[in-house]
Amino acid sequence: MSEPLYFYTKTMPFWGLSNFSPPGVELEGFYWPTVEHFFQAQKFIEPEAQELIRKAATPKEARSLGQSRKFKLRPSWDAIREEVMLKALRIKFKNPAVRDLLLSTGTRMLVESSPFDYFWAAGQDGSGQNRLGHLLMQVRSELVQDAA
Repeated sequence: MSEPLYFYTKTMPFWGLSNFSPPGVELEGFYWPTVEHFFQAQKFIEPEAQELIRKAATPKEARSLGQSRKFKLRPSWDAIREEVMLKALRIKFKNPAVRDLLLSTGTRMLVESSPFDYFWAAGQDGSGQNRLGHLLMQVRSELVQDAA
């Protein structure tokens, strides 16, 4: 079996798989600069919270706003967060440039190597759930099936 493919920072070859990387996505009637902007905004029901995050200057700022509790977290967030992420990833990877990047990974295991996140990534010690990597592999599988 081939080695896992790690992605996380701009200096890594597959940074385009990151939620912080372009392209943006058109979802819910708005353009979101990155998947991170969209995802963080969906944590909240209040339109003003979503708009503040959508207009964030960077994905890092969008994440910070999404992690703050200035606005009340959507009650069902934990139950729907993976569905929200998958929806955004499917849209992002319809773009030919990043679709080709994702497909170029073949059948390799995709691992977000953030040392800070044990849910979406592998975490510092590799014991994280790597849910982003798993969802990306699901989208990759769907793209391969659609092309067949």
